[in-house]
Amino acid sequence: MSFHGHPIGIDIGLESFLATSEGTLIARPLFFKSLQRQLELLQRRLRNKKLGSNNRKKLNKKIARLHQKISDTRKDFHFKTAHKICDQGDSIFIEDIDFRTWAKGMFCKHTLDAGFGQFFTILNHVAWKRGKYFGKVNKDGTSQICPNCDAYTGKKTLDVRIHSCPECGYTKNRDVAASEVIRNRGLNAVGQTVLQNAC
Repeated sequence: MSFHGHPIGIDIGLESFLATSEGTLIARPLFFKSLQRQLELLQRRLRNKKLGSNNRKKLNKKIARLHQKISDTRKDFHFKTAHKICDQGDSIFIEDIDFRTWAKGMFCKHTLDAGFGQFFTILNHVAWKRGKYFGKVNKDGTSQICPNCDAYTGKKTLDVRIHSCPECGYTKNRDVAASEVIRNRGLNAVGQTVLQNAC
């Protein structure tokens, strides 16, 4: 599928599950966290059960069902979100991220809980099924560039949630601004003109 129609960029994050260049913020679901306490209690009880006993087998089945519930809920959310994104645009650009590295870093629990790698796979599939273009761009420095004037604005600490450009004065939610940078990089990659916003 070649580039066509209205382009959108997607930025995944910690505060929101994702932000789009359309200004949409999708809240971060807490699949694992919401059921983690229940899972921990079951696993604690499992340690006290005798190996090979019926009670241990029953508990293992309960734990497996809970894992399955988390997995099914996550996948359902991913499909619904992918369709919501495809409703917004015709060409979708995301960051080219190695989630194996993310899963080993300081945000490993959040990354595994959100299932970003699975989400991008599902988004790619849904985009293909719906005739949308799907492309990846360089992930480096998307929160350090102004999407309006391309000025380098420097690294932001995690508590800084607003992008404010000292060069052109462009102000936006940090994640939305990053998604606009991703969209712009995608447009540059396919040879399209990037329109600048009026300040």
